[in-house]
Amino acid sequence: MLGLINMVEGGKKGKGVFIVSLMFIGMGIGFILIDIIGGVAFVASMFIGMGLGFILDTFIEIRESKISFTMPLSVSGIVMVLVGLSMITGGLIVMFVPSLLEKIMPYMIGVIFIAVGAFILVGGFRILKSIL
Repeated sequence: MLGLINMVEGGKKGKGVFIVSLMFIGMGIGFILIDIIGGVAFVASMFIGMGLGFILDTFIEIRESKISFTMPLSVSGIVMVLVGLSMITGGLIVMFVPSLLEKIMPYMIGVIFIAVGAFILVGGFRILKSIL
């Protein structure tokens, strides 16, 4: 809770609140599941937690003492949701069908790189547009 308070001090916008906390919750759950599922449970749960964190940070905004739900209509919001969904998907695949991961991992990594590249490209165009 202290981290949440520090992130919204002075009317600042609080983002990134959920990514770190859900990553640690996922790691804790994964650590508990190691005996049941095996060693991949830790990493898989961490990725699922981070993916959920990316998605929640995209939809939920904390400003001062108000929490609001927003739709990610910007390119950055859509990229964050896609990264979150891919992390959750990768974590679930690692946990339940590890052999499938070897086959689709290059495609997942490729899609993530394309999404991040598109995000950077759109940001660059916005900077150029504001300068010109």
